[in-house]
Amino acid sequence: MRARRWATLAVATTLAIGGLVGAGAAPAAADPQGGTLRGVYYDGQFCNSYGSEGVQTGQWSWYYCEYRQYGPNAPGFYFLWSFTY
Repeated sequence: MRARRWATLAVATTLAIGGLVGAGAAPAAADPQGGTLRGVYYDGQFCNSYGSEGVQTGQWSWYYCEYRQYGPNAPGFYFLWSFTY
C-alpha cells in the first residue's frame, strides 16, 4: 500500500511541475488580423506559387508566406496566410 502512495505522490508532483513549466512558456503567435491560415509548407517557392494562384483565381485578395523556425537546429516552415477583403 505504501508503494501506491509514493507512486501517487510522484505523479502529482510531476503534473504540478509540468503545469508550472507550461505556464511559463511563451504563447503561440496569434493569427494576423483578418488572416486565414491556408497551409504550412517546407518550400518557400511552393508557398508563394500557391498563394499567387489563389489571388489569380479569386480565392483571396492577397497573401503572404511567413517563415518561422522554432529553434537553431529545427527545420523552418512557411505559413501561407490569405486575406479576403
